Amino acid sequence: MPILLFLPFILNLFTIGLIILDIRLFQEWHEWKGTYCDDYAKRCLYGAIALTLYSLAGSIPLKYILSKKRKNEDEPKQEHSSNHEMLARPDGSVINIEFYGDPAAQPVLFVHGWMANSTEWYYQKKFFASTNRVILIDLPGLGKSKRPDNADFSLQKMASDLEAVIHHLKLHNVILWGHSIGGMTILTYCTQIGKDVSQHVKGVILEHTTFTNPVYTGIMSGFFTAIEKPVLYPACYLMIALSPLFWINKWMSYLNGHAHVSTRFTSFTGTQTSQQLDFITRLSTIAPPSVTARGMLGMMKTYDVTDTLPLLTVPALILAADKDRLTKPVASEYMHKNIASSQLITVTPGGHQGLIERHTEVNLAASRFMDGLKKPTII
Repeated sequence: MPILLFLPFILNLFTIGLIILDIRLFQEWHEWKGTYCDDYAKRCLYGAIALTLYSLAGSIPLKYILSKKRKNEDEPKQEHSSNHEMLARPDGSVINIEFYGDPAAQPVLFVHGWMANSTEWYYQKKFFASTNRVILIDLPGLGKSKRPDNADFSLQKMASDLEAVIHHLKLHNVILWGHSIGGMTILTYCTQIGKDVSQHVKGVILEHTTFTNPVYTGIMSGFFTAIEKPVLYPACYLMIALSPLFWINKWMSYLNGHAHVSTRFTSFTGTQTSQQLDFITRLSTIAPPSVTARGMLGMMKTYDVTDTLPLLTVPALILAADKDRLTKPVASEYMHKNIASSQLITVTPGGHQGLIERHTEVNLAASRFMDGLKKPTII
């Protein structure tokens, strides 16, 4: 997952370089127009105009070039439910909770990935709201949730927020479904409440997630492990200190398409539609850089549930993707081997956004798992 810091940072530098070049071309045109180098000045002007157009609208052709057309595909939208409430926490954070479906039906609580928000579950809420009570939360500082006053974005804090939501809603036999850091949050929650987990949780779905510091289970893990403390930590603190500047640069990268290139490489396999690519790219662009950085630090510094995986007693569905670059399939395989009542399904082809790109297969697999939880155990 550190590549979510590294690759956008490199592309953002490229964005800054284009702006500098664009300004320089305009300066050259202004300096040489009407002189014996007027032809040179005109070429500088044409180049500057082209770079300006690319900077403002480069994403339009790029997102189509990077994607494929899919017939009759329901394209994702950022939609929020009118049925929602806010849960205030002692640390000053406020957690947004949204509801879909029949309040009396089987509850399924979704926890989204980092640099996103609850709207990333577009296909899941559409699929499951007709048969389940769908509950979505925004993690602190993302979506409609307020960040904590003490700047605590540890997995332990997020797990405590999840526990607070479960108690607040008086949920019993809830199914927890987490994507990426959402899965880490669920595993941390299960660790924190220990044997009591079965009193509240019926089953868990862990999608494209990991059991330890994501630096160790993503692509180029050896390289990122070597630079974790000397490079990645300082980069996070720099993002926190210069958050407004990074936010402006993120939006510039979104407009010129560099952010789409990054998202395509890190999260998809190439079978996604242009709208799906733009949807996830926009969600990551909306995420405040300071929140992104603090969450990354929380994952790198404090997250590891390796020793407690065998203690997870509720049934688990582990969803992996064969081309997931952020959490490689080996992480899912390890969890499957160490969680007794677990099933492993690998989506092919699939990336870190399998819940978007391969939503049909993912939803059917989750539906079969949920149906299995309804059947009584035969002893």
